[in-house]
Amino acid sequence: MKIKLIVSMLIIFFISVMQAEATQLPKNVKQFLTSQKDVPSIRFDGLIIYNDNLMYMPVLPAYPKDVESLEIVKTYPENQTIEKYPDLILFNNNLALIKIIRTDSDTLTVRNIDWPIEVKTGAIPQDMMVPRGFVLPDSLAGILGDVQVPLIGSAKTTTFIIGKRTAPLPSGKRIQDTKQYSVPEQLKNKLFFVNNFQTEYLQIFTSNVTEPLYSLKTSGVMKDVKSALNGKYILAATNNKRNIDVIDVNDEYIVKHIDLTAIPSEITVDDINKKAYVASIKDESLTIIDLDTLSVKEKVQLVGAPQRLSLSEDGSKLAYIDMKTSNIYILDLINGYDNKLISNYPNAIKLILKDDKIYTASRTQSKLRIISYDLLQDNKITKSRKQRRKETAIKEEENRNSDMYMDDLIYEGNDDELLLAGEEFQHIKKYATSIKDINIGSKPVDIYSKDKKLYVLCAGNNSVYTYDTDSKELKTEKLPVDGFSKAFTPVPNSNLAIITNMSDLKYVVYDTTKDKAIQTLPISEYINMITILERKNGQ
Repeated sequence: MKIKLIVSMLIIFFISVMQAEATQLPKNVKQFLTSQKDVPSIRFDGLIIYNDNLMYMPVLPAYPKDVESLEIVKTYPENQTIEKYPDLILFNNNLALIKIIRTDSDTLTVRNIDWPIEVKTGAIPQDMMVPRGFVLPDSLAGILGDVQVPLIGSAKTTTFIIGKRTAPLPSGKRIQDTKQYSVPEQLKNKLFFVNNFQTEYLQIFTSNVTEPLYSLKTSGVMKDVKSALNGKYILAATNNKRNIDVIDVNDEYIVKHIDLTAIPSEITVDDINKKAYVASIKDESLTIIDLDTLSVKEKVQLVGAPQRLSLSEDGSKLAYIDMKTSNIYILDLINGYDNKLISNYPNAIKLILKDDKIYTASRTQSKLRIISYDLLQDNKITKSRKQRRKETAIKEEENRNSDMYMDDLIYEGNDDELLLAGEEFQHIKKYATSIKDINIGSKPVDIYSKDKKLYVLCAGNNSVYTYDTDSKELKTEKLPVDGFSKAFTPVPNSNLAIITNMSDLKYVVYDTTKDKAIQTLPISEYINMITILERKNGQ
């Protein structure tokens, strides 16, 4: 009886751990999909995208199997190959793929069939951003978990409005402004470049209208978008493309493709020094782009697979997380690109590099973490301490009748180890000097810094936790929205920020002078990432 209980607890634990982080499909499933003639894009949350009208949703198994060779064991209709795009694909490791279909009424759903037990006992990835207007048959209610998706037969569907999905506007084509909303003065004359990570189109909105003004087509489904040179350009990284698209904001078209040697995964921009830094998780590298010439300046190999890039305010340092180990590194951008290991922090949502500190939060630990560091501590060892270590080493060498001289002794950092020349040694030194944790709400998803304050957005209770780094005071405000809050995006040249939501067609205007939400506004597109720029004359 006890053994069964322990086994059950272990299964629940491993499933919860697997679902706590951004979903990673098993390696053999990824290899299977990418080895086919028609290669899909596999989004960070596990959604498999062939095009706007052909997507598959993974259902993670409650009881995964370890198999030597991945095979399809069941399809619906039966005995179909993957090239036929069946409605159900079940693998021998118990993971299933369900095809998302569009009905005649333009509703997104899945076929209502006699689902196998492997599907009914599975679960949708808990960080899944389901497509807009998606509903599920009642028979699949058990696979939802915390994901908020209306059911076809539920009472929710009587009030759930499924917006008609329209094709993106052709590049440059404009619509007439529809209903306009009153917005704060600082938000007027702003353009919103909205990306939902599902299409190759950027939708451009004005700040007071719910419908897009026009759209821009990029070279593929986007994974990251950043503005450059104070809004002159938009840089877009797309799935499975070894290039960066450069969009001229004024002329509204792609002016250049910057060719890279690796598939980009993330971009951060230093407008002051006119550089862009492009990370590649797959290549474990950082490509530096000269924004004056829109060309590659150099490429730097990093330690680990970089994500969560963060620049210091002066542009001299760049912090990142190794996705494989959760190690946090700082890269010296001025002197030789040295990697310094600062600390380790699992499930960190974002890094902020400021005032010789790293501010971050963990999605699973519900804590704001402040890490102080000192990159120069190697040079701060006292002479007496070094001398004592050398004397100890000499005595040890004399006891071993060694011929080694004093000059052959090498001291690494301030750890309690003395290394002798020629010895094999793998040494990891951490440059964090202190760590402080502050309890916040559940499921923190983003962190934003403004002046002396830190704002942590927690999706678990849709609240903002404000921490004053001077007074050490912590305040909380509940946001006037439902759904799953996503991110802070600062409004240029103002004290405002936009708080976006992944599952609600609304966004919140937040005032950092008042530390409160001041307005909630509708928008016709789900926002995964938003770039806010000044609206120029004629736009």
